[in-house]
Amino acid sequence: MTRIESVQFLFGRRGNSGPPPDQPLAFMPFDLSLAVKLGRFVDDAYAMQGMADPSKVVLNDPTYSLEQIIYGDDVWDDINGYVPFGFIAKSATAPYNLVISLRGTENLWDWLADASFIRRACPLAGAPHGAESEDGFTNLYLTLRTAPSAAAAPLKTTIKGWLLGLGAGNVAQVAVCGHSLGGALATLLAADLVGSGLVAAPVLYTLASPAVGEKTFATWCGSLLPDAYRIYNAPDVVPNVPPSLFGYTHVDEPYQINSGATTKINVGCHHSLDTYLHTLDSSQPLSAACTVGGGA
Repeated sequence: MTRIESVQFLFGRRGNSGPPPDQPLAFMPFDLSLAVKLGRFVDDAYAMQGMADPSKVVLNDPTYSLEQIIYGDDVWDDINGYVPFGFIAKSATAPYNLVISLRGTENLWDWLADASFIRRACPLAGAPHGAESEDGFTNLYLTLRTAPSAAAAPLKTTIKGWLLGLGAGNVAQVAVCGHSLGGALATLLAADLVGSGLVAAPVLYTLASPAVGEKTFATWCGSLLPDAYRIYNAPDVVPNVPPSLFGYTHVDEPYQINSGATTKINVGCHHSLDTYLHTLDSSQPLSAACTVGGGA
């Protein structure tokens, strides 16, 4: 049995027909076009991987400019030091729409196979007593910077200064998005921005996100983030971990998709960002390796 198969066997797949009873309803209806748009920004974040100069990435939406690169120290990538994890982008004219995009990790499967799913006291601003978040996700979130150095200011501090520079009246929307591990990071960031009083009502869209914390954490985040959506592919195993039997529960309003017959029955394909985007919008390309009848 491979590592991926062992993860799937251990955690299985569980459905999610709706939010838990104590989770507040979202104020802004799910916006399919916005979900695809933000998903494409996450695709841009993945494109930065391995680039000698990540500032040269070409954004899918040419009406936005790349403002800041986000770096993190990923303990699962076998690379010592900070690597690009995403970026902050800004629309061309005021009032500005801001996008904070965060990618996942290529080695999430190793994490899933080896993880102990330890919880820690949530260190985010305003988190209530008893709120706990997953240790690995939280520690990685705390490393996020806009320079590849631990000596640089934390991401939240940089965002604070950046927003002050723009002026509150010049910001129309702050959208935070992420895929896979990046979805967990996006959830932590959005909650931290609200808990710190920096952003009143960010929009949060995650794709294939694992659960980030337990019930107290999820309830608190739900109260802070009414405009949050968690998109998950029904056959994807990653949204089912860390498992509920370890006390974990999801934060965001669930929006289920199903890649169904168009995608090969393959754990990696079910989790791929390409698969998510293609399932949301059939005009988005699906990897040939995941297309039924396509390449290996």
